Formats: sequence, structure tokens, C-alpha cells
Amino acid sequence: MSGVTVAWALNDTPSTDGIFADDLAPRTAADPDRRAVELGVRFSPQEDGSVTALQYYQGARTRDVTTATLWSAEGEVLARVSFAASRSVGWRTVPLETSVPLTAGETYVASYHAPQGGYAVTEHDLTTRQVRNGFVLQAGAGVYHYGSHSRFPDDTYRGSNYLVDIVYDTSDAPLPPVPPLPGESPSTTPTPTPSATPTRPAEPSNPGAFPTRESAGLPADWKPVREVSGDLRITEAGAVVEDLRVTNGTIYVDAPNVTLRRIDAVGTNVVNDPRNVCRNGLVIEDSTFTPRSRTSDQDIFVIGPGGYTARNILVDGVPEGLRAAGDDYGCEGVTIEDSFIQVSPPTECGDWHGDGVQGYYGGHLKVRNSTVILEERDGCWGTAAFFYPHSQGNTSLDVDGLLVAGGGYPFRNGMPGSVRNLNVVEGSWGYGPIDVKCSVVDPWQAQVVRLDSAGQPIPVKPISCSMEGGR
Repeated sequence: MSGVTVAWALNDTPSTDGIFADDLAPRTAADPDRRAVELGVRFSPQEDGSVTALQYYQGARTRDVTTATLWSAEGEVLARVSFAASRSVGWRTVPLETSVPLTAGETYVASYHAPQGGYAVTEHDLTTRQVRNGFVLQAGAGVYHYGSHSRFPDDTYRGSNYLVDIVYDTSDAPLPPVPPLPGESPSTTPTPTPSATPTRPAEPSNPGAFPTRESAGLPADWKPVREVSGDLRITEAGAVVEDLRVTNGTIYVDAPNVTLRRIDAVGTNVVNDPRNVCRNGLVIEDSTFTPRSRTSDQDIFVIGPGGYTARNILVDGVPEGLRAAGDDYGCEGVTIEDSFIQVSPPTECGDWHGDGVQGYYGGHLKVRNSTVILEERDGCWGTAAFFYPHSQGNTSLDVDGLLVAGGGYPFRNGMPGSVRNLNVVEGSWGYGPIDVKCSVVDPWQAQVVRLDSAGQPIPVKPISCSMEGGR
């Protein structure tokens, strides 16, 4: 197996540079399960770095543990460590002979094999998406796989945390600069560049129509001036980055008031809190976002977490759409205008809960004249096209012009605000057209619609609002 690192030394002193706190202890010191099992954690780092060691918590009855592994999201072994068994209780740190570089935004799994079970565990600890110490843990991040030999763990149970960790070093992991054009001097940050002859999409033939896949995003005759493969970091306040194609990476916006204009993001997402500090004032306009060749239920949002405006963007086929989040650490509200967003099931479905637009500690969310579609298939169901619940720390919303389809309920809202010109496509839901805390919404104006051949709504019947849902 290429890229596999084997190490033999063992150090029982834990390090502070990992996902979980050093003093984290399990609620269950020794699970009664005695079957051989691989136990791990699935995570995504928010910064590039290197794994220098693997860690796990050895319970009082965790016997004969001699193997720990670092895996890619696809189950490729990146490092496997062999070491002597021990009867000590507590965190154990297993150094790697050679550190393994990780890419921000990619998903990895760290695990160990417990041949006699009896492992330490805390159930219901990883039931929702969370960020710990610079690592994104999606719901169900604790993973396991039964078997007498080490196998890639991909099953989940009750949001269990199996207390597996890494030691992570970001000191020597700078992100690459924007490649200069021929004849330019290399620069560590993109330079604000006004567009002498800005090209915008043609005005729609039907002004006021809802955006479609054909009308939104990049202009039809657009071509990139630059191309970047991999990650891109923007560190200059007020920078304007335009006419750029970025493939299979993450655009890290690490400065306020940045504009991304006419960006072709192929397998690429935008993150504007790369150091857990929100960079507000971001504008993303006239841009298109499409998925990688293979997607996963662990893929994160395509734009987030908050403090941005998305204007005339096309999001087509990614498993997670836009996120309005981060109000608890400085992110301002989100505005979505004149955009078409279609979220589709991942190639590897697993435990998918996709949303077109989702709020998670989101500020004020404003939507104008936009289309949000949640595509599903048998056995691979998402959550909602629009999901702004009152159970996830959100603030308020203002919707005027929204066309939605797909999910158990295409439109779910529990936050106070106003909803006008909401259109829910007939028959696109699993349970009903809306799930709303109606007492906090005023005014309310919504209707069930059919779509004509141009993708525009034809009214069928109004939707009244008298429920108290939106959780």
C-alpha cells in the first residue's frame, strides 16, 4: 500500500494538539461488548497540517490493542502503527515514524483495533455537526467496524465518541499563493484588480423570473484568465479575485470585504473562517459551483459559514449547499440573491442529511428571488431545500421570492421574520410542503406551484400557516 507509514515506538504522554481535550474522559469506561472491533473518529481539519501521532483512550478492559490506523475518506491506509499491548488506563499516544500531511476540508479517519472489545465510549456525544479545536466533526463522527482484523470503520451508533484522536502540526503547512499570470511577479496574496470591462450574464428575457440552471452563474461565453488546482488562500482585505477556475480545493477567505467574481469552482468550496475568525463582507457573484467526480455524505457546505452575500451563483449537484452559521463567533448575516442552488445525493450516500440552505447559529438570513432544489433518490434522502430551525441557534430571516422543492418538508423555518412569495413545487415533498413555527412569522404568503417548461411557477393553491413546528 503506497503511502503507508509503520512505527513501533509508544509514548503514554498525550499531546494538546488534537481534536479533543487532553482531559476528556469516557462516560462508559468499559463497554460490555466483547467482540473484536475497529473504533475511530471521522474528521476534517480546517487548516493544512500533518499528523505526527495517533491517540486513543484505553479503558480498564481494553485488552491487547496493538494497532492504530490513519485512513483516507475512501478507506486507503495512510499510516498504520504497530506497538506493544499495555494494561494502562487513559490516553495513549502513538508516534508516527513519518508524519502524514492532511489537506484542509478533506475527510479522514483515525482508528484503533480492539480485539477483545471492552472499549471506552461516550454515547450521544457526536450526534450533530460540530467544530472542535479546528476540526469539523459531522454528525455520526464516531465510527466502528466489527471484525477480527483492522478494517475501515464506517458504521455509526447513537452518536458515540470512541475517544480516538490525533496529534496535529500546522506550523509548516502554508497554503499556496495564487499562481501569477505570465510576466507577473509572484505574490503571496491576490491583488485587488478592478475589471475594466466586466462581463455579466445577459439580462433574463423574463425580468423577475426565478433563476434556473441555464440563467444563473457564469456567463455563457466566459473563459478563465487563471487556473488553480488545489487550495487558495486570500489574505488581503478588500481583494477582488475574478475570472478564476479553482479545481478540487478550498478557497480560504482570510480577510474582510473580499469579492469573488466569475469563479468556476470545480469540486471546490469557500470557507471564510479559516482560523475560527469570521471574515465578514464577503461577496460571491456570477460564479458556478459543481462537484468533484465522487462525492460523500461527509462533504461540507459549498459556501460558509456566514457574513457573505451570494449573488447570481449557480450551485449544481453538490451534496451540501449554503450554510448560514457562525453567529456565535462573529459571523454576520447571509444574503442570497438571484441564485439557483441544486443539492444532489452524494456518490457515496451513507448517512446523508443534505440541505440546500441550512442555518446553524446563523445571523439574519435574507433571500431574494432564488431557487433552491433538493434532489433525492430511493434510499438516499436529504433533509430540506431550505432549513432554518429554531433548535440550532439561528436568529431571524427575511424571504421575498423563493422557489423550493425536495425533502421531507421543502421549507422549514422556526425563526422570526417575514416570508413573502414562497413557492413550493407540488408533490416534491415527503411529508408536507412546510414545517414552520407560524406564530413568529409575519407576514406570511406562500403557495403550492407547478413548474412550466421554462422552470417558472404556476400557482396551484395557497399555503396557510397555523402550525408550531420549525425545529
